[in-house]
Amino acid sequence: MGELTPPRPFLNLRVIRLFVGLRMIVLALVVGAGIMIVQLSHSEFSVGPLYLILVISYAVGGFYYAGMRLRLDPATGIWLIMVADIILETAILHYSGGVASQFSLIFCWPIIAAAFLLEVVGGLGIAILASLMYVGYSILEATGIFAPAAFGPGGAARSPDFLQMYMHVSLFLLVGAVSGYLAERISYKGRQLDRAETKLRQLKVDTDNILSNMSSGVMVIDFAGRILSINPTAEEILGVSKEDMETMDTAAAFETLMPEFGNVLLKALHAEESKTRHELTVKRAGGKDVPLGLSISLLKDDDGKKRGVIAVFQDLTEVRDMQERVRKADRLAAIGELSAGIAHEIRNPLASISGSIEMLSNELDLGSEDRRLMELIMKESDRLDRIITDFLEFARLRPPAMEEVSVGRCLDDVLALLENSTSLSCNVKTLIHNEAKNVVVRFDEEQMKQVLLNLAINACEAMPNNGTLTIRVRKLDDGSLSVAFQDEGTGISGEARDRLFEPFFTTKEGGTGLGLAIAHKIVTAHGGRIMAKNRKGGGTEMCIVFPPASVLRTEEHYEASRSTS
Repeated sequence: MGELTPPRPFLNLRVIRLFVGLRMIVLALVVGAGIMIVQLSHSEFSVGPLYLILVISYAVGGFYYAGMRLRLDPATGIWLIMVADIILETAILHYSGGVASQFSLIFCWPIIAAAFLLEVVGGLGIAILASLMYVGYSILEATGIFAPAAFGPGGAARSPDFLQMYMHVSLFLLVGAVSGYLAERISYKGRQLDRAETKLRQLKVDTDNILSNMSSGVMVIDFAGRILSINPTAEEILGVSKEDMETMDTAAAFETLMPEFGNVLLKALHAEESKTRHELTVKRAGGKDVPLGLSISLLKDDDGKKRGVIAVFQDLTEVRDMQERVRKADRLAAIGELSAGIAHEIRNPLASISGSIEMLSNELDLGSEDRRLMELIMKESDRLDRIITDFLEFARLRPPAMEEVSVGRCLDDVLALLENSTSLSCNVKTLIHNEAKNVVVRFDEEQMKQVLLNLAINACEAMPNNGTLTIRVRKLDDGSLSVAFQDEGTGISGEARDRLFEPFFTTKEGGTGLGLAIAHKIVTAHGGRIMAKNRKGGGTEMCIVFPPASVLRTEEHYEASRSTS
């Protein structure tokens, strides 16, 4: 059974258990002392009543404790047991020598207990009751109505000792008032402490929640260089464990993996200098370089004394990638503008050259070698014209005309074009895994077919000795749609992967290097992303990701397999 809910902070089940236990111990000591005094002073007197008083006192305590377990009102129970104790202690006084007994001050025990449990009202109330009982018994004893049991009945009448009664009553009331006041002060301080502890716990919970949910890493170091705290984001960014790092020396914690990070923190600590913005690159476990944006602030107490530093840092990998994409986009835009002007100026004289060569070829009587040279000029002129056409398409790509298109149907059309492509001479098996059948996406169907067909042809050309082209369509957790082309070729080298979408860069013999550049520009214009990576076990994966805003709906899963050559 849990704690009760009393009207006062002291009245709970734990305090009641303590009170009942102490009460039994005090009563046993008082009654035991009374029995010894009576037997030593008056051996002929029976101490049986004192034993009976002790048993009754224990019974009262037992009934009270049982009542508390049955949810008796605690304050009411305390009043009842205090009144019972005053009566029982008057009986102890009677059976141990009357007002002259050494136990005349035992009334202070219930007064103090009542003051502690019921505060000033309880202390003064029980003090008044004890005073009335003592004065009443003193008067009855002085008038001979009640003679102390240890001396037998029929004592002679005498005048009441008013000074003794005054001193006892004054003591009882003083004990009740002082004890009650102290109890109230203790209770008030206890409530203040409880409120402070509650606020402190709530503040700690709020602080922990803030640190746990921050998108930045936070680390706190004390003045001795020990790590006091590290939040989950910092663990993730640095690739470390909170349990391993806390209470460790900063230099030792980062000595193996990223000493430059620990050195920056310790330098700021020893020099007592804050760093508002500092960038550095650290090496995580596994050898991965991670760029960090780091801010360091000094921690000081109210007297301005140094207590440590707090470091707040972010992983700048995505920022660097975005900066690189922006630089690449700017570079491609500049190349596109320059290429458009050059291509336009080249195309007109090229047309004149091509026409003139064709006329000369038809009019002149050429030998076999001369005719072969003429045909070579015509062939290279046509190839140059195709390059210029691709150039202009890349440089002056029209804005996409958005419409709602089924990705499944679009892929079927692309595979039909792939089957009838005259540029492919190998036999490649095509396998489709579509986990978003009939998903509808907003894009320019003509442009997107051009991208998908280009990726499919590239994948097939990467497998000259036959293989399987796997196309996977699936919905990602963030609501975007992924279309991946996976081949079983030799993969892409690191240098080629970095320059894959640059104009004029190609690894194919006779290629213009504009196919993937055009695909990248089309996908970017649709708000999507196109990525390339090598697959485990060999081969390449080219993946297009459509943004969540363009994905309209997804239906049931299906798998289809078909072959093309």
